[in-house]
Amino acid sequence: MSVIFESKDSVFFVGGRGTKAGTANAGGCTQTFWGSSQNLADVMKDNGQTQGYCDGALITNNGNNKVRISGDENNFATCSAGLVAYIDFDATYPDGRYEVIAVDEGADWIDIDLTYSADTACEIWVGGAFDKAQTAWNNTDATQGYNVTIHSNKSQSKTNGDFVASWLLGTAGGSFTNKSFKRLCSFTTQPEDGGQITFDGEDDAAFGTDGGIRFNAAIENVIFENVIVKNARFNWKFTYADIYNVRLINCEGNSGTHTGFYLRYGRGLVLIDCKADGNSQHGFSLYSNSSTANHLLKRCIASNNLQGGFSYVGGYNADVLLGCLAYGNGAEGFLVSSRFGFGAVMDCVAYDNGSHGFEFTGKQGVAINCIAKDNGGWGFKGDLAEMAPYVAYCCAHGNSSGQFNLPAPLIMMGNVEADPQFVDAANGDFRLKESPLINKGFRTLGGVTEEGYTTIGAWQRISYLLGMK
Repeated sequence: MSVIFESKDSVFFVGGRGTKAGTANAGGCTQTFWGSSQNLADVMKDNGQTQGYCDGALITNNGNNKVRISGDENNFATCSAGLVAYIDFDATYPDGRYEVIAVDEGADWIDIDLTYSADTACEIWVGGAFDKAQTAWNNTDATQGYNVTIHSNKSQSKTNGDFVASWLLGTAGGSFTNKSFKRLCSFTTQPEDGGQITFDGEDDAAFGTDGGIRFNAAIENVIFENVIVKNARFNWKFTYADIYNVRLINCEGNSGTHTGFYLRYGRGLVLIDCKADGNSQHGFSLYSNSSTANHLLKRCIASNNLQGGFSYVGGYNADVLLGCLAYGNGAEGFLVSSRFGFGAVMDCVAYDNGSHGFEFTGKQGVAINCIAKDNGGWGFKGDLAEMAPYVAYCCAHGNSSGQFNLPAPLIMMGNVEADPQFVDAANGDFRLKESPLINKGFRTLGGVTEEGYTTIGAWQRISYLLGMK
């Protein structure tokens, strides 16, 4: 067989245990090994070091035409079959990461899944964690039809010297054709525990034009989970048209000197449970060009940004926002600015923003089951009479300029001007108390109603959006 990326799903780590020192030459393990272990101590030593290491190890035939690597006594004492080793060969074989398939009981040798052809020597690292996420990302490959998961619990910053310039992702993603993904997922103590890590640019000039994490080349089938980027001009920046099937889950872009999530390019981006807070311009900017397809944002939050919350929804094509919140932003909560496609916002809330709650400046804007309350302009404001927005089953209350200012000719259905009675909006709790909006939202065809489906507002449809009752 060849390197692990051409044969099996694999798992790698950043930081991991103790001081989280790691190494640039870390291995990892197969997904099968991790699925049966789930124990960081099986993959790495106390501070993220490799389980085995040897410089000058000898390559021989194991008797079954596989490569055997022999070192000094106890070089491989804590190694196991199923770990992945990074090997720097002196000759004959390509350097890379290979699966360990057998370990000597006396810990003097290991066999790897590589066909033997000649004796030589090598330097080898078995298992362990990487020193930083960029190193793990750049040295793994999910384009061959096999998934790569990178688990990280190591935050990075300018002060620590491990996040000193924009992270340019390049082309190191997955494959849409081969149906394989590369996934970076953060954790606190145990992978998949939902903990977040932070990449802090500390407002350094090195994070200027490119920002914190930049999608700067053609890339596909990428997932980021539980990652916070802050204090970089654009915290997350998409600036290449041929980017698609990218998902950001529970990620944040905060306190940037420009925009939290700059989604100008890319095709079919999906953001779920993401947040942009305290940025100097917009929270989420979805302004797109003609090569950009639609994006989906679900349960995302834009708060306390100096300009808009969700800006330029629609662009040249189409964007859909479900269950999103915009509050405390300096300008509009939601700016729907469609050109040739449409922008749709459903089950969203705009509260206490400096300008309009929902503003429609382009064509074919749609708002359904949304609430605008206590904003500095209109609750719902439309500008183009020749292509009026469709606003239905929405609520507006307490907005400074008025509640609905929408051009004809579309007939607006089911709209309400009443206090939605949030539980505690000042502290970000937009659930409804004894509200006149309960069971007043958009209904299914035939008038069929369904619990959790017909209430106006953002937080009443969470169980529905998750597919639960």
